[in-house]
Amino acid sequence: MSLTELSVEAFEAENTPLIDVRSPSEYRDSHLPGSINLPVLNDEHRHLVGTEYKQKGRFQAIQLGYSLVNPLKSELLEKAKKLAYNKQVRLYCARGGMRSRFTAEFLSENGLEVFVLKGGYKNFMRHVDTRIAAFKNLHVLSGFTGSGKTEILAYLKSKGEQVLELEDLASHSGSAFGALAYDEQPEIREFHLRIYTALKPYNPKKILWVENESFKIGKVCLPLSLWNTMQNAEGLEVEIPREVRIENIVEKYGSFEKEKLLESVSRIKKRLGNEVFSQIEKDILEDRYSLAVDALLNYYDKSYLHGRKQRDCQNFVKIVFKHGRVNEIAEFLLKISSK
Repeated sequence: MSLTELSVEAFEAENTPLIDVRSPSEYRDSHLPGSINLPVLNDEHRHLVGTEYKQKGRFQAIQLGYSLVNPLKSELLEKAKKLAYNKQVRLYCARGGMRSRFTAEFLSENGLEVFVLKGGYKNFMRHVDTRIAAFKNLHVLSGFTGSGKTEILAYLKSKGEQVLELEDLASHSGSAFGALAYDEQPEIREFHLRIYTALKPYNPKKILWVENESFKIGKVCLPLSLWNTMQNAEGLEVEIPREVRIENIVEKYGSFEKEKLLESVSRIKKRLGNEVFSQIEKDILEDRYSLAVDALLNYYDKSYLHGRKQRDCQNFVKIVFKHGRVNEIAEFLLKISSK
């Protein structure tokens, strides 16, 4: 059959099975959405080839690589043919070098039409960074903890607005309690790929709504281009009554096991102080969640204000509501943002 090298845009446009021929550890760290790992070299083999390259040079490393791969050819071909439909597959390696070239030539010689990603995974990630950086028209939604920002964004999205839900993509809500509602967080490059995938259907020239986040969400960091744009974007700061915020937080976190809640509070024990921490702990154990949240908000509100003061380079418009009705707040934000 044939072998064709494609740009990132053309590669994505092909609707054929996607094969990642990198090692299992590379694949686990991050991989293109929808790809299936058929490693040409496993982790041990990749280490051996790398050592050979450092000690003896490129030619010897290539020879060793061929000797390690050759026994696996029949298995690789069988798996690739099972994945292929219409005898077509796409594949990539780290840089579009030996691994993808070897696999593509081998599969092509055995009856498949193969599309190879030019520049490999690293080139794709450069494309990801460029695409994310293209979104300059941001509206950043800010507000104290419990202000319903996540729910407001969800409503805006339901109305057809472009919304980037960073907490969901990071699998963390950014506070000491951030991991409670989520599974394990992705690695940083996987997080950036999630952002890229979420942005794909959106138009960079139109408004993109995003919640005001720190550079770091849990263990992952925002793409630097997105962070810099957020720092200089227009901001809308929502303020609702404190008692409503307390109700929102109790509703969101009150169903979690007390042990997990206490574990989360313990992460900020030093900042709260022993006396305050002990009282919060007692209130949670005795089902006085509103009192516990009220005490926690003293800490989180100060932290929020300090953060705003430290990195206050956004053009925020503060809007005070006497209620916490998400739909009404969101509709009002839509109205003023369209002017």
